[in-house]
Amino acid sequence: MSALTTRPRVMDAAKACLAAVAALCLSVAMTDCASGAAPVRAPARPNPLTGIGTAGQVLAVKIDNVGVAQSQQRGLNGADVVYVVQVEGGLSRYLAVYDSSRPPGQVGPVRSARQTDIPILAAYGRVGFAYSGAIPGLLPDLGRANLRNVTPAAASDLFSSGGASPTYIRPAQIFSRYHDLAQARDVGFRFGPRMPGGTPATGAHVAMPAASFTFTRDGARWRIAVDGRLTSLTTTNIIIEHVQVVPGKYTDHNAGHPDNEVFSVTTGSGTADYYRDGRVWHGRWSKPTDTAPTRYTVNGAPMLLAAGETYVILVR
Repeated sequence: MSALTTRPRVMDAAKACLAAVAALCLSVAMTDCASGAAPVRAPARPNPLTGIGTAGQVLAVKIDNVGVAQSQQRGLNGADVVYVVQVEGGLSRYLAVYDSSRPPGQVGPVRSARQTDIPILAAYGRVGFAYSGAIPGLLPDLGRANLRNVTPAAASDLFSSGGASPTYIRPAQIFSRYHDLAQARDVGFRFGPRMPGGTPATGAHVAMPAASFTFTRDGARWRIAVDGRLTSLTTTNIIIEHVQVVPGKYTDHNAGHPDNEVFSVTTGSGTADYYRDGRVWHGRWSKPTDTAPTRYTVNGAPMLLAAGETYVILVR
């Protein structure tokens, strides 16, 4: 038999072999589909906001902290991160950050957004931001921000009483409706064993013009008193981030008189105090752009927090 006669038969055999392999692969794939086998997925990432569990999608909520609202608060102990922000009149409000891996049942009372919230959340990516209203000048800025704005005006069914004060949200409902929210990402926190140095600390006190916060050590945690009243709030870590507090871009007329909002500058650099495990370290913070992570350091090295929740108090 000549080589010319043999070569087509060899090629035909090779083609048949390839076809058989393809059919076998298709059969296996169909069997997996029929049996309901889950597709192979990339491993879940650790949660960079707490150092505990896996990273979920992120929702930030603006929470009232004035007067009677302090006794109406729900869900703060379920937050991964809580920013304490000065507002007009020297009062305070919370910007609480949650991830979908362990959302609390209910959060609130939900109140209006502030200019300070936008650059803080810029580092988190396109996350959900639940708030109830804002002064008119700020609304276009919120619309242009890289955020999924969740408000009673856009989705009243997600707010108790349709958004009438006091109003609450259920994070699980928001995560269920909006599937495009960014996952928790690195915004600057580092977790690890306790660093050398630091000095013993049984507590910390922070004052704003018309608000105060006292943190008292309770084992590995810190109990929180607000405006002189002990609350049920606790946290693992405290970062006192010293910032410039300057006049905001807009003036609030909701109270029947002009009231200039204030803006806490979180892009730049400054000093910081870090509390964990009954000790305090003094260092610095830096954030070159709105979207960059904040770098928290002691003597130039990253500050290691204890795995768990963190309160970040923005104060002069």
